[in-house]
Amino acid sequence: MAACKVEYEADLPLPARERSAFNFENVTRNIRLETDSGVQVPKARKTGTTICGVVFKGGVVLGADTRATEGTIVADKNCEKIHYIAPNIYCCGAGTSADTENVTSMVASSLALQRLTMGKQSRVLAAQTILKRHLFRYQGHV
Repeated sequence: MAACKVEYEADLPLPARERSAFNFENVTRNIRLETDSGVQVPKARKTGTTICGVVFKGGVVLGADTRATEGTIVADKNCEKIHYIAPNIYCCGAGTSADTENVTSMVASSLALQRLTMGKQSRVLAAQTILKRHLFRYQGHV
């Protein structure tokens, strides 16, 4: 296998759809701006909830931070942001945690009744439909 030196992912000769989900095209530009022009590039800062989902051959892995904030104050250091809906369905939520908790528990109870009635595992489409209809009905005022 031939070895090649690639400094940045943006330099790879791959079509955009074959690159990773992250875009590093501005890395080279930012380095040049800092060194040549002395321009201060803004630093990244945390501004809210971090939720991540990774799809692999056998399923999906979900991850989320656990801090709930009110402005700059940490209100809860151990806030659950991954919510159970069904044995095969979980939901990640950001925003008003009480709303997320109540809406996901409502969807979970509806799906539990469906599972008991139908005798089958809950489908993601069923959870999505219940959630979509509930959120549309209240137009964001949950």
